Amino acid sequence: MSNQIEQVSIKFHPRAFAAFGSDLVTNDCVAVAELVKNGYDAFAQKVCVTVNSDSIEIKDDGIGMTRDIIKNAWAVIATPYKERKPIVEKDGKIRRVSGNKGLGRLSAARLGRYLEIITKSKNDSYLSATIDWESFINSNDMSDCRIILGELDSYNAIPNTGTIIRINGLYDTWDEKKINELKNSLARLISPFESVSDFSIDLHYEEYETPMHITSHDFIKHPTYSIIGKVSSEGVVEWNYKYAPKKHIVTEKNGSVPWEDAQKGFDSAYLLDNQEKEDYFAGQFSFEIRAWDLDADSIADVSDTFIIGRREVRRNIAQYKGLSIYRDNVLVLPKSDTTRDWLGMDIRRVSQIGRRLSTSQIVGIINISSQFNPEIKDTTDRESLVDTTEYKQFCKIVEIVILTFENLRNFDRISSSKKSNKKGLSDLISPLSTNELVSKLEDAVNDGQNSLQMLETVRDYASESEKALIELNERLTYYAQTASLGSVAVVILHEILTGMTVIKRFLKRFRAKFSQSDDKTMEYLEDAENWHSRLVDVANSFAPLYKRTLRSENNSCELLTEINNSIRLVSSKKEAKGVVFVVDIKEKIEVNVHRGEIQTILVNLFDNALYWINYSKNEEKKIFVHHEFDNDKVKVFISDTGIGIKKDEADKIFQPGITAKPHGIGMGLVIVSELLNNYNCKVGTIIPGEFEGATFVFELPFRKG
Repeated sequence: MSNQIEQVSIKFHPRAFAAFGSDLVTNDCVAVAELVKNGYDAFAQKVCVTVNSDSIEIKDDGIGMTRDIIKNAWAVIATPYKERKPIVEKDGKIRRVSGNKGLGRLSAARLGRYLEIITKSKNDSYLSATIDWESFINSNDMSDCRIILGELDSYNAIPNTGTIIRINGLYDTWDEKKINELKNSLARLISPFESVSDFSIDLHYEEYETPMHITSHDFIKHPTYSIIGKVSSEGVVEWNYKYAPKKHIVTEKNGSVPWEDAQKGFDSAYLLDNQEKEDYFAGQFSFEIRAWDLDADSIADVSDTFIIGRREVRRNIAQYKGLSIYRDNVLVLPKSDTTRDWLGMDIRRVSQIGRRLSTSQIVGIINISSQFNPEIKDTTDRESLVDTTEYKQFCKIVEIVILTFENLRNFDRISSSKKSNKKGLSDLISPLSTNELVSKLEDAVNDGQNSLQMLETVRDYASESEKALIELNERLTYYAQTASLGSVAVVILHEILTGMTVIKRFLKRFRAKFSQSDDKTMEYLEDAENWHSRLVDVANSFAPLYKRTLRSENNSCELLTEINNSIRLVSSKKEAKGVVFVVDIKEKIEVNVHRGEIQTILVNLFDNALYWINYSKNEEKKIFVHHEFDNDKVKVFISDTGIGIKKDEADKIFQPGITAKPHGIGMGLVIVSELLNNYNCKVGTIIPGEFEGATFVFELPFRKG
């Protein structure tokens, strides 16, 4: 018996049309939306959907179909036509097509038995095509499945170009509930930004007297968070931020970021403070970014406020997600899902999920123009932008907008019930103790409570413990992300001190050998010696902070001396230029704190003051320091002439990761708070500030006598 081997071709039975159409498309509303997408892909400006008891008609004013396209693209199942031609052009404008699987047209098979197409393209006659889906399904061979294609002399309903798809012999009844579902499905096809909307949909239903004009869903126009603004020709970012949960504006802020800061983008800091500022060339443009929180509770709030299903909320955001760039109201990026995250937001978010935004929770638009941004150019394949200097600057500006948006949003994400602005780790851990639970249960037993009542006590404890654990986890996670900085700092300090020894040796030898050098050389030598001493002093001040035995040692220092040392440390910063420090402390005050810790506290507070003084553009640039005694502690007050702190923000600024600075990491005040907690001391704010700006006050243990 011979072993016969042959190759057998796979064939499709005509019943596959049922699977491709009625089974592949999830419901009738999606099927209609898929057919409307075809109108969008044909560069239609307007699509009219008419639903009657016995038919559905979808009419568009797009570019129509030629005989060749009908035969070699429309009639070819799963054609790669749109994949090969992802861009459609009309009147000098381009549009990225929405479909690429070549199955959308089969949606009609789900809706009704008969399909009629009438189409007119610019260079072809009126064409008519008809299909009887059931005859396809009942055929024995694919070769028997034919479209009847013919020509028409004219058709008044299409005066220029366009396509009409008419479905007769509907399989299902379209009632008002289903029409509302269709309205929601169609709304996702409309741009939420009116400035670039070049596609509209009207829905006609026989039960309604007038057609419904489809718009994007109301909640898309009323985001939880939003930032709108413009960038000047000098690279200055002007922004307006709103936090409006449930359509109620809770927070509204305005601000600006100069190009000097904006050019840093996502980079939190440069290694050198005096990095040269490059001129801005990218040109002026505008932006609008909307954002939502996607946790279950936040989605539920949107759902309840706007009367929309929770799944629909996610679907709508997913439809528009990411940042889109439009040039002269024409889409530039993204041209496909692979370039939706062209700014790298999602990769960056991995290290700080929750605090940073992802493309899946934002809907944004950036408007550029050929006139003002001529050097922001498309690549040849139109999938990205040319990596020019102007494009790099443009990206840095967009990055600073995102960073500013994230910082502002983080302020408002903190629930009013989480006013733990001065909680140290011990405060977060203490609620997890079971002592209170044991005490309550003992009282319950003594009071004769039954098991159900005691169970309720345990449940209350479990609920409160869960909240405490969540907050503790957030704090520890953030500390873990910054803990490695301490290890790095130890290495850096060691290297600095080692290097300083070598430098000192050279400076001594230079002075001994070249003491008769010219005045300028000697001036430079003195500067080098002074800076050497200063760097050694700084390193010696902070190095002990990393000793395990620091807390067990009897440390102390003189307050005024360390205030002056801290002022010297920050005086070299460019932000300190023109700022006057007014220190009103005359007496000698010994405090029981290591000098490195006090300098850490003071430098953080001085840094904040310097930044906000410069941000305020206030002509009077001053920082005031004074003190008061309070039993066994001394209170130190630091005030500035900056923009001050709003009352509703005072409860938030001590939270990890919360910062209003574009490049802040939100750890400065947390570190201050934790250091002081070690000495049973507190830090807080006084609102309004003593000199119109911010006023911080903190306690220190002092040595009497």
